[in-house]
Amino acid sequence: MSVHKAAHPPHLAEIATFLNATATALRDTATRLERTTSHITEYITARPGLVERHIIVALQDFDRLQQEFTAFADVLSQASAKPGETWLREEGSGHPAGDAIATVSIADLKERLVRSLDGSMFDLAPAAEEVVF
Repeated sequence: MSVHKAAHPPHLAEIATFLNATATALRDTATRLERTTSHITEYITARPGLVERHIIVALQDFDRLQQEFTAFADVLSQASAKPGETWLREEGSGHPAGDAIATVSIADLKERLVRSLDGSMFDLAPAAEEVVF
């Protein structure tokens, strides 16, 4: 007796393609942000007598944004790589979105993602290591 799985709706492949393309564009944006921040940092360090504390804090904020953009891109890439059937809910199994969010190492970002999903959509396992900035 063979078990036939239902054919996957074509929209699942389209969703994965969209998520992966979005992740790629987001990663490119994060890279450009990092380059811009590096250029500003080089300019400021060339003029050490003119650097004020608020400029350094602003650069640290840019660095944090770059890290968050990269984490978003990673979440999208991981979720898009999962087979379509794993997005269907099964009792006792993980969910691709929850699995991807669980790997986020920036605690605040993970909390915001979960809060955006109302915290009840996915049962997230804690990440192995969380980094608080």
